[in-house]
Amino acid sequence: MDHSINTKGVSLIESLVCLVIIGIGFIGVNQMMSYATTSIDRSVDANKINFLSETAIEDIMGDTNNASNYNFTQQCAKNYSSSGSLSEKAKTKWAKHFMQENQLKINNQFKKLPCDQLDTKEATITSGSAGTSVKFKFKSNKGKKEKFIGVVVK
Repeated sequence: MDHSINTKGVSLIESLVCLVIIGIGFIGVNQMMSYATTSIDRSVDANKINFLSETAIEDIMGDTNNASNYNFTQQCAKNYSSSGSLSEKAKTKWAKHFMQENQLKINNQFKKLPCDQLDTKEATITSGSAGTSVKFKFKSNKGKKEKFIGVVVK
């Protein structure tokens, strides 16, 4: 007489092992998505900084005789007026770009993006025997990340 039982289907232990393996896979995918999102944010931030500094440097290179008037410091409040000299108009344009004014529109209203007082943008112009140089310093991520871009304009 044969006492072996021929069972068909999946046992409870096999089902639990399968769920654990699938769960580990989902955790790995979730961590990869988090890393990818962080990398994209850093990349967008770096590209934005490069674009803004190139725009500002082009403005200064167009007015090299008055380059020393382009010293600039920007935090969360725009503190320049668009009247006056070419350098003041350029600095007002930079402030609007740095503050990302009028870039996010929801329900036909522009929203102001959050800003941290530790995030600063600076343009420092120095003249010496090698010429006039511009150094941009950008602090982001609540002042934790710094990026420097410099160029000789004259």
